Amino acid sequence: MKIKPVTHISTDRNRYCGPAVISAVTGMNSGEAARLIRSVSGQRAVRGAHTTHVRRALTLCGISSYIVYTPLERKPTLAQWLKNSKERRTTGRVYLVIAGNHFQLIEGRRYVCGRTRDIVSIKDKQVKRRARVEEVYELRADGKITIPDQARKPKQPANQYRSYIDKMKKKYDFDVEYERWSQTYWVYMPQHAEDLAWDTDHHLRDEHGCYSLSEVADRFEAMAEFMEEYCMEDA
Repeated sequence: MKIKPVTHISTDRNRYCGPAVISAVTGMNSGEAARLIRSVSGQRAVRGAHTTHVRRALTLCGISSYIVYTPLERKPTLAQWLKNSKERRTTGRVYLVIAGNHFQLIEGRRYVCGRTRDIVSIKDKQVKRRARVEEVYELRADGKITIPDQARKPKQPANQYRSYIDKMKKKYDFDVEYERWSQTYWVYMPQHAEDLAWDTDHHLRDEHGCYSLSEVADRFEAMAEFMEEYCMEDA
């Protein structure tokens, strides 16, 4: 197996580390990887992923993961693990390392994750070598690596999403702005709902960026559920 750079496309991408490692080992784009994680986790949107769900998603692609390291006492730093595993880390052997609550892939002296996007040296300054290692898995292809149907983006006309988005904007007074230089849609609830999300420490308080109309539609659905549960009685 070989690691690859993380693949992002402007109309279908996800910036979090779980989808990034799946992209880097399968070749699918990060949006497809996020969709695959959603299919096994039931999440509406992927902003963090459990190791179990990442491993299940990889299994659907024809990649098995075998636990090779779990600290029994004090967790070593990534730098310490790299030093101790030097002889095992040969070309073609790919390791999924969870360190500092972050998924990353290592093959020999090559490294890739959602932060670097490209393949870099394990000594690159972007690599958080002081992060504590929680688990390490060796990844092995069971045959040909495939992209499952669950990862494929549904072919729906953009105007269908626009119609739904316009409807939700009118009903809940949502706002959406498109930032061309970053190709990002920024979505917001009315100010009183945004304030309530902060007061209740709800996950929506930090979730404003979307990278496609389909993601905007999904986010609007989650925002509407929040409004219905917390705000409508007071309206």
